[in-house]
Amino acid sequence: MFYKGNEPLKHTLMKLKFLFFALVVSVFAVSHAQITPERYNAEHSDSCWHFTFDYNTPEIPSDNGMVVITHLCTPDTCISSTARHYQGKRYNRRYIRRYGNSPELSQTGWNECTLTIPESAINDTIYGVTYCEYSDKDGCHQSYDTVAICMPQAPSMSCHRVKPMRTIADHIAMEHPHVRSMAHYVPLNSQSASEADITPSVVRYVTNSSKLNPEYLQNAESIEELMGIINDVLADSTTTIEAIQIAGYTSPDGSESANSRLGYARAKALRDHIKQHHHLPDSIFEIADGGKHWEMVYDDIRSMRTYDGDELISRLKAEKSPQKREAMLKSYNGGTLYRELLERMFPAHRIACCTGIYYNNKEDSTTYALNRIVDELIYNPAPDYRKLIDELKQYDDDPRVLNLQGVIEYSRHHRHAAERAFTKAAEMGDEQALVNLRIIENEKNK
Repeated sequence: MFYKGNEPLKHTLMKLKFLFFALVVSVFAVSHAQITPERYNAEHSDSCWHFTFDYNTPEIPSDNGMVVITHLCTPDTCISSTARHYQGKRYNRRYIRRYGNSPELSQTGWNECTLTIPESAINDTIYGVTYCEYSDKDGCHQSYDTVAICMPQAPSMSCHRVKPMRTIADHIAMEHPHVRSMAHYVPLNSQSASEADITPSVVRYVTNSSKLNPEYLQNAESIEELMGIINDVLADSTTTIEAIQIAGYTSPDGSESANSRLGYARAKALRDHIKQHHHLPDSIFEIADGGKHWEMVYDDIRSMRTYDGDELISRLKAEKSPQKREAMLKSYNGGTLYRELLERMFPAHRIACCTGIYYNNKEDSTTYALNRIVDELIYNPAPDYRKLIDELKQYDDDPRVLNLQGVIEYSRHHRHAAERAFTKAAEMGDEQALVNLRIIENEKNK
C-alpha cells in the first residue's frame, strides 16, 4: 500500500485555537481517507472468475468529491472497473458548471464492485488495487490500496507416478503368449522345449525330413505370421529383441536317437529361414530338440474320444520312462489306438515352432520426465505451475500428460481447462482422471 498526501501542517497552524484545529483534523481525516475493500469473494462459472469487493464509503463533505476505480491485476493482465463518483452538493454544482453535465453518482455506505476475468488469465499472483482520487479545497489527492488475493483452496487431485507406455511389443504380447518380456525369460533346453506350448505359427515337415518347404501344407501362412510378429517387434524403436527360441519336434514313432537329431535339425532349419529374412545375430537364437511332445499326444487321445481315454492318459503320465510310456501306448487295445494315431494324428507332430520371442523395452525418458513433474507437484509446496505446463507441451502426444495437465490447471484455478483435460483423459481410460472428475463434481454440488 502506498499513499501521496498533503504537505504536513506548518508550525504556525499549531497556534490556532483548539476548536479550529479539531475541525481541520476532522476534515483532513475524511479528505485523506483511503477507500479499502472490507472483504472480497471469488466465485467460478463459465470459464471465468468473478471477484466481488465490498466497500464501506464514508459520507463526502459538501465541497469535496471522490472517484474510486477498482483494478484486478496479474503479472500478465489488468482489468478495471468503471469509475465510481461520489460528490458533495456544492462540489456537484461546481462540476456541472465546469463540465456541463454530472456523472452518475454512487451512493455512500456499503456497496460492492464485481470484476470478471477469464480463468486463463489467473496466475499464482493476483492483486486487487483500489485507486482513490479525492478532491477538496487543497487540490486533488491520489492514493492506492493493494490487496493480495487469496484464491479459494482447491481440493487435492489424484496424481500418482505414471507407468511406462506400452510398446508395440507389449501389445503384441497380449495377443501372442509366446511373445514375452525378458522379465519372464526361461532358457530353452530339451526339457523346457518338451513342455512348451505349441504356438499357432508352426512349420510342418514330411516324415523323417528336416527340409523346410514353405509350400507344404499351411507352412506359407504360418511363416508369414511368424515373420510379421518379428517384423513388428523389430520396427519398434523402443524395443530390442533379446532372444528367439525355436524347438523342433518329432512324432512318437521312430527311435529316440534318430528323433533327437531330427528334432534339432528341424529347429535349425526354421532358424536359418528366419535369418535369411532378418539380419539377426546368432547369439539371439536358442534352438533345442523338443522330442516327442506328449501333451500333444494326450490332446490327440482326448480328441478321439477313446474309451477309457482319461484312464489311459493318467497311466501314461504316471510312467516316467519315455520308452515304457511309448510301449504302453503301442500295446493299448491291441495296438488299434496307436495305429489310428499314427495315421491320423502323428503327422501334425512333425513340426518346428517358435516357442518364445523375448524382448526388452528401452529406458522411457518420457516416463522419467513426467514422474519428475509428478514429484514436483506432490513434494514442492509452491511449484511453478506455469513452468510445469510449458514442460508438458513437448509431450502433447502422450495420453499420460492429460491428467497431469488437468491437475496443474486445477491448481492454477483454471477449472474449466482442468475439467476438459480430465474428461479427455478419462475417455482414454485414465482411472486417475475419472477420480478427479468425481472430485470436481462433488465441489460443484457443495
